[in-house]
Amino acid sequence: MGRRRGAGKHVVVLGATFTLVGITGQALAGAEWQVLVSRVVMGAGEAAVFSGALPWVWRQFPPHRRGSASGLFGLSMWSGLALGPLVASVANLAGERAAWLLLAALGTGSLGFVLGCPSSGPVRLPPLRLRTLRVRGAAAPSLMFGLAAYGYGTLSAVLVLYLDSGPGGSVLGLPIFAGTFLLIRIAGSRVVDRVGGRTVAAASLIVEALGFVVIVGTDSAAGALIGVALVGGGCSLAFPAAVSVAISRSPRHAAGTAVAGMTSFWDLGILTAGVGGGLLAMTFGHRAAFVGALVAAIVGLVVALSPYATERRSRMREDRRMRDE
Repeated sequence: MGRRRGAGKHVVVLGATFTLVGITGQALAGAEWQVLVSRVVMGAGEAAVFSGALPWVWRQFPPHRRGSASGLFGLSMWSGLALGPLVASVANLAGERAAWLLLAALGTGSLGFVLGCPSSGPVRLPPLRLRTLRVRGAAAPSLMFGLAAYGYGTLSAVLVLYLDSGPGGSVLGLPIFAGTFLLIRIAGSRVVDRVGGRTVAAASLIVEALGFVVIVGTDSAAGALIGVALVGGGCSLAFPAAVSVAISRSPRHAAGTAVAGMTSFWDLGILTAGVGGGLLAMTFGHRAAFVGALVAAIVGLVVALSPYATERRSRMREDRRMRDE
């Protein structure tokens, strides 16, 4: 078993470098294939940043506080996703080149900030083998997280079209989802540490499912927007809850690998919802897409309540011992 120093920081630095290279490549691209290659490099960099930064953050917190820490850390990503298009749009008023220069400056600033941060100290890592990428105990929280993401993906793909076609309020739909999501994430992340990831995951999926029931069962804009708010509130704590379950069921040295694999199910859920929800909407109508999301939330709830999503007793006893000390 090798001994590495600051493994999380090194991964983040590598990812930030890849992201900056991808941004620069898109700014200088003269052909479509160059844009595509740059996007792939940028995507790999962003994945590395998140996968390396989260375990780096965890090392600053005891195990019983890592659920809430993950939830608050995730706000950085959501804040960037919310503010990024706005900032880029404003910069684009001065020309496309100005927008790219701003993105490159932000990427450079991010890399410089990471280089100036202290490492998280020594980390013991097992030798990298193919079988180490499959982490015991990560399957249930990964599936649960992906099914929760299916609801978000369905709203992203279908909501505006549905509201435009009937109930109205399309301008407010996604902002209400995002606002509720951020508010509940900020206010509720600490609840994960208090009651456990499995309980919060089950409650989140119940609220998400209830939101889709409201959307499907109402014809008014107000009713549909209430349903959207419920879905946003349900989705908001899916990440910290799934992280808590994954950490509790995975070996300590593989926690980062477990969560990195788990987060990929969020993207998979959104991708599946975009395709599946779109096909349902085109074939059977918009409400059929929301029914599909409702079914996904119910299946996720079954997974959350299954024995495979139960936190391991030995890890829970250790966390209780650390709280008592």
